[in-house]
Amino acid sequence: MATTTPPAPPQTGWTEAQISDLVVELLADMLRKDVGDLRAELHVKGGGMPVDSLDLFDVLAEFRQRTGLTIPKRRLRRDTMRSVGAFASFAAREATN
Repeated sequence: MATTTPPAPPQTGWTEAQISDLVVELLADMLRKDVGDLRAELHVKGGGMPVDSLDLFDVLAEFRQRTGLTIPKRRLRRDTMRSVGAFASFAAREATN
């Protein structure tokens, strides 16, 4: 997944909302969709994750590059990857510098 934005400096205290916004942006880039369109699609479909678990690892790699935060992959479970909201909640709790 190519990024056009330079990595942001590491930030502490990422909120679920900030993580959710970033994940939607990364997913939109991966799926080649407009961010607003994807957000509306997720709202209509109940927020389910629009990619499979293998694609989510690409999102994690890009997330780390942009934020400087590490998400422990070994702790990912089906329930933490079922939706953007569930993932954002998990990431906000688990992210470490």
